Amino acid sequence: MTATATLARLSGSLRVRPGQQPAIVGSRPALAATLLRGQPPQTAAHHLPLLYSLCGQAHRLTAELAVNTALHGETPIDPNAQRMLEAETRREHLRRMLLEWPQLLGNPPVRPDLSQLHVWEHAPQQAMQAWLGESAAQWLEQWDAEPFSALNDWSQRSAHWLAHALAECRDEAHALQLPVHALTLAGNTQALHAVAEQLRQASDFALHPVALGLPCETGSWTRKREAEPQRYASVWLRLGARLAELARLSLPQSSGLALGALALGPNEALAWSETSRGLLLHRVCLERMNAGVLISDYQVVAPTEWNLHPQGTLAQGLAKLSASDPRTRRRAELLMAAFDPCIGFTLELEAAPSEEIIHA
Repeated sequence: MTATATLARLSGSLRVRPGQQPAIVGSRPALAATLLRGQPPQTAAHHLPLLYSLCGQAHRLTAELAVNTALHGETPIDPNAQRMLEAETRREHLRRMLLEWPQLLGNPPVRPDLSQLHVWEHAPQQAMQAWLGESAAQWLEQWDAEPFSALNDWSQRSAHWLAHALAECRDEAHALQLPVHALTLAGNTQALHAVAEQLRQASDFALHPVALGLPCETGSWTRKREAEPQRYASVWLRLGARLAELARLSLPQSSGLALGALALGPNEALAWSETSRGLLLHRVCLERMNAGVLISDYQVVAPTEWNLHPQGTLAQGLAKLSASDPRTRRRAELLMAAFDPCIGFTLELEAAPSEEIIHA
C-alpha cells in the first residue's frame, strides 16, 4: 500500500449523496485505542495530533488535560492552553474561509489576498477590522442582537470579497432551514457522565455518537457561551456564526472557548475543548502496573462524528434535496461548508455522478 493510500485510509472518506438514502456514506476509523493502548500516558499528546492534523493543537491540549486529570484528579486550566486553543481555532476558521469558501459559496469576482496572512498572525484585530470596515466589537454587538440583520446589512454594504460571497449565496443558503439540535455537553456533568458510560459500553459509539439518545450537531453556533443556538436555523446563519466567531477570536480578550475535564473515577477522565468545527471529546482510562502507568483505553469523539451522524441534521438536510434538481450541487456544497467535516468527500449526484474530491 502506498503512503498516499495509507493516509487516505487513516483519515477516512465520505460519499455525499444528496436526495438519496443514506445521504452520507463512510466515516473515519476509530484508531485512538489501537494506537495508544499499552503506551505511556504522555504518548497521547504526541501521537493524536499526527492522526488528527487539522486541529492538532486542540487534540494535544485535550489529551494532556485528559491524562493529567486521570492521573491527578481535578486539573486547573492553563491560561496559555486557552490562548493556544483560541489561536488555532482562529487560524482554522481563516484557512477555510480563504481557501475553500470562495469556491463553495460562489466564486466572488475579487479573490482573497493570501499575502495578508501575516497580518492575521501578528495583528488579528487589525486584520478583522479591515474585513468588516468597522471594529469587531461594534460588529459583534449587532450580530449578538440580531444575527440575520447584522450579516445581511454587512454583506450588502461591504465591498469585501467575503461579503460579496455571502450576499451571493444568501437566498439559497437561508432557504436551507434546518432545526438546530445543539450538542450541549461542555461543563454539563450529568450529560458527560452519560456519554462516558456509553463510550465504555459500546465500541462503536464514537463513530455515531448521540446525547440523551439523540444525534446532535456542534459548531460555532452551539458554543457553551451561546444562549440561543436555535437562532441559527438556516445554513446562511450557520456560516455567519463562523464569521462571528472569527471576529470574536480577533479581539484581545478571551473568546470563552470551553476547555475542561472531568475525573470519572480512579485513573479515568473525560476532557473536552471547543474547536473550529465544534466540541471535541477525549476519554482516557489508565492502568497502574509494576512497570508504571499505561493507557488501557482511549477514545476520541471529534466534532465531525457528531455532525455526520446518519440520522443527524446534515444527513437529513442532504436527503431532502432533489437529486435531479440542477440547484442541488450548489445547495449540497453550502451544507457541507456550514458543517465543515474534517474528512475529504466525494459529491455524488444521481443524475451526474462526480468524482471531484473536495478536501475538508
